Amino acid sequence: MPTFIKNYLAPISTVVLNGILSYFINQLPSIRQDSGNASTGLPDASIFAFTAICVAILCILTFVAQSQQNSVAGNTNLQSQGLQSNWIGGFVLFLLGIVLYGLLQINIIPKQSSVQFSYISLILCGFGAVVPSFLLMQEKWQNILLLLSAGIGLFLSFHYFSVNNLNALFISFSFTAISLILLAAKTFLVKVIRDVALFWQDLQNQQATEISQLIITKLEDLVSPFKRNYYKALKYKYRDDETQGLYSEKILEFKQVFVELKIAAKSVSNVRQDIIPSNVDTLVPNMTIWDCLAAKNEEKNSIYKKLVILGRPGSGKTTLLRHLTLVYATKEQRKFNPETPILIPVLFYLREIRDIIISQSPSLKILITQQIEKLKINDKYLSPPSHWVNNKLERNKFIIMLDGLDEVADKSQRQQVRTWVDSQMQNYPDTVFLLTSRPNGYKELESQTSVDVLEVQPFNKQQFTDFLKLWYLQTEFKNRGQNDEGVKQVAEVQAHNLINQIVNNPSLIAMAVNPLLLKMIATVHSRGNMLPAKRVELYKEICQILLEKRQRAKNMPDILDVSQKQSILQELAFKLMQEGKREFELPEADNWISQQLITLPKLNNTEEFIKHIRDDCALLVEKEIGIYEFAHLSFQEYLAAIQIKELNQEQILINNINNTWWAETIRLYAAQVKDASNLVRAVVNMPSSSINAFLVVADYEDEGWRINPQVKQLLFNKLDAGLESNNPEIFKLAVEVKLAKRLNHFRQVNEDLEIDDNYITSAEYELFEREIGRQLSQHRQNRNFTRGTAKNIIDGIEIEHANSFCHWLSSRDKISPLSDKVTWYRLLTPKEQEKYNTPEDKKTAIRLLRQKLPSKYNPLVKSLMQGDAVKSHDETWEVMLKVAGGENQHNFTIEDIENFPCEDLRIIDTLWASAEVSDSWKEDFSRRAEAAGRRLNLWRGQGQGQVMLALSRRIESCGT
Repeated sequence: MPTFIKNYLAPISTVVLNGILSYFINQLPSIRQDSGNASTGLPDASIFAFTAICVAILCILTFVAQSQQNSVAGNTNLQSQGLQSNWIGGFVLFLLGIVLYGLLQINIIPKQSSVQFSYISLILCGFGAVVPSFLLMQEKWQNILLLLSAGIGLFLSFHYFSVNNLNALFISFSFTAISLILLAAKTFLVKVIRDVALFWQDLQNQQATEISQLIITKLEDLVSPFKRNYYKALKYKYRDDETQGLYSEKILEFKQVFVELKIAAKSVSNVRQDIIPSNVDTLVPNMTIWDCLAAKNEEKNSIYKKLVILGRPGSGKTTLLRHLTLVYATKEQRKFNPETPILIPVLFYLREIRDIIISQSPSLKILITQQIEKLKINDKYLSPPSHWVNNKLERNKFIIMLDGLDEVADKSQRQQVRTWVDSQMQNYPDTVFLLTSRPNGYKELESQTSVDVLEVQPFNKQQFTDFLKLWYLQTEFKNRGQNDEGVKQVAEVQAHNLINQIVNNPSLIAMAVNPLLLKMIATVHSRGNMLPAKRVELYKEICQILLEKRQRAKNMPDILDVSQKQSILQELAFKLMQEGKREFELPEADNWISQQLITLPKLNNTEEFIKHIRDDCALLVEKEIGIYEFAHLSFQEYLAAIQIKELNQEQILINNINNTWWAETIRLYAAQVKDASNLVRAVVNMPSSSINAFLVVADYEDEGWRINPQVKQLLFNKLDAGLESNNPEIFKLAVEVKLAKRLNHFRQVNEDLEIDDNYITSAEYELFEREIGRQLSQHRQNRNFTRGTAKNIIDGIEIEHANSFCHWLSSRDKISPLSDKVTWYRLLTPKEQEKYNTPEDKKTAIRLLRQKLPSKYNPLVKSLMQGDAVKSHDETWEVMLKVAGGENQHNFTIEDIENFPCEDLRIIDTLWASAEVSDSWKEDFSRRAEAAGRRLNLWRGQGQGQVMLALSRRIESCGT
């Protein structure tokens, strides 16, 4: 029966309906017979006969097209999409025709135009009757039908013109014109119709889901008022964003600042503990917790029911569970994934129920009941109906979330809690459980139940950018008490200000991937619209939060105050700096800090102290079993700088002024002392000048160092005045420092692209010419380096020389064999010049982009830098084969080219464009598509004409 309906009844009904509507259209005033004038129009019998003939023809066309569609349809989805698009195509045309017919009937259209509009209405409805069948036909028959229609229409147009029948001429000419338009733009129109049909289908599905969910919600509220009150209480409890000990003046709405966290399936042994990862996976997973909850097997049963979510300190584990609770309480889970099961959330903080579990070992039913009874609505505690909890448990309607296993500090107690959790998972095997912990707090426990382990992933750039925009928007709304465009603009400016500061500071980027540290950075930034002028103030604030405020905010007992903990950590950091390492073992730490620890009233055991800082404060991490380090090197450097200041050990820094290991510690120390003149003087008076040493002190103004005027002048003489020096060594030192500062201050556009906001100066270009030995006389162009112009922008440089400068910079950036990226300096393309607002008079000056490319491009980059055209063509061929996944084949097929990734094609084209010696640098990329195709044709030129045509089209389609 379903097959009969699909293949026969539905097409017949569609065509008959089309015919009926066509009949009514035939009753338009310009067609029907006028009773007062028998010489015009058609009698009803003729109209009915004509309509019947049309219906018969449409039936034949539909059945033929339907059989063709069934014979070529590869799957049910494709067929259903085709039927859906056919219906949409006919419906739209019919709708337009009926609208015109209605306008005629209510006399909106002037009478003098009624005849023409009635014809147009007739034509639209006629095409509406044909389109469903037309779209089901094979392309060959579609073209034949359109050509035939156009030919007949053209013949009739000449005929009616010759007999001076203008009304008939109008109809036939309109029909001919539409047929020709359809023939010329058929592919475009068919795609539009089908895309609209798919959009309409998706919209229906989405609206059906939302409306059905709304109906279910209303029914549930009617039949279960307790559940409604329970969800309302959860919304009240979890709607505010946690301040994490920051003591924010305004409470933000959690829902408005939450950014979806990414998770990845991991084995327990591979989950990392460090609060700031030393390296972030380049392939960030797109899986969310909703994807896990919605995952089903072939039997449509949930795959993940026992989940352990591990994450670094501050990675967002608790935030994730609060998000789940709030979304379920507001019944919005289907917005995140339509397949998400409908469950009732219950969130436990294990540190709060630890004592009950250890002393009483209660059943899950009792704990859930007690948890619900803690909630209030209208100043009354909730009281679940009799058997409500038990009924929901037996029917597996709960999602049980257990947060912070690691926050049960005592290991033996933590093991008891874990054993209790395991027993509940075994008692309710089909109930969904989520348990969160830091990795170390989980790894050392024994488990009796098989679980799936997930790891919360660090923020990527898009995530931390989204968070800062949302956070600032909500902060401004709360601060100003209003929500308008002006507030939004202020919030956007402040967010972008902070984002730019982060992306231009490697230490801040490293912190920003951790949601907790990112929120701390935003809080500090919001107090003055700038991060502290002294970075030490930022580190101080963050250390205080980690060492004290966060524990206080979580109501966790803290047995040492922040000054006690920090003084010992300062000594530990100082010793590590002196040893020249980050990692340490417990025996080493015991030698360094045991004498200080014994003066403390509590935690005077080295092992206990280290574990407290690791587990509760997160400033230390256990990299491997028994091997510890600071969460980030910047914390070690900051604490060491504080210790040196307190011990008055500046001479240690002076002795290491040329040691890059101490560079950041020197900067952090100098930023907080009253006079940093001795450090600068030590650099200036070095017997052998060092670029690294000068770089440490070169940014003294930006870092807020206080230096006496005489020392400032000494530094000026070395650097600024050195740019004009006739002494080659002084000149080289000054320019190298200037160039290094430039390269350190590129603005990050995305994760692989950075841009210089300034132009290359005469002194920097002179250094380039001197280093290459002026091998090409035309480099000089009879131009001499003139005193007084060192800081001027170098302008009027020919493109090949500007590219040579970029190659020179790229060759200085050594490529590590272990690196998965290669650095490539290049000029801006014309589109980039326009995008980044390069003035017209500066387009021949040198402004740099620094691009990081996948390591597979290393050989091509090297050959391009060497200027070896033949080898570069061969390397291009090889890298394209790698990208296409066909290293064993010798040529590309048309299919390979059509599916070639646009991103890789852009990289190859950009590399060639920035390496070529030609005027194409000044042209728009779209005009170079054909030239690029010819260029790439040099790889294996024989018999590749069609492939190169396809490549040229692909380059153009990719916008290259």
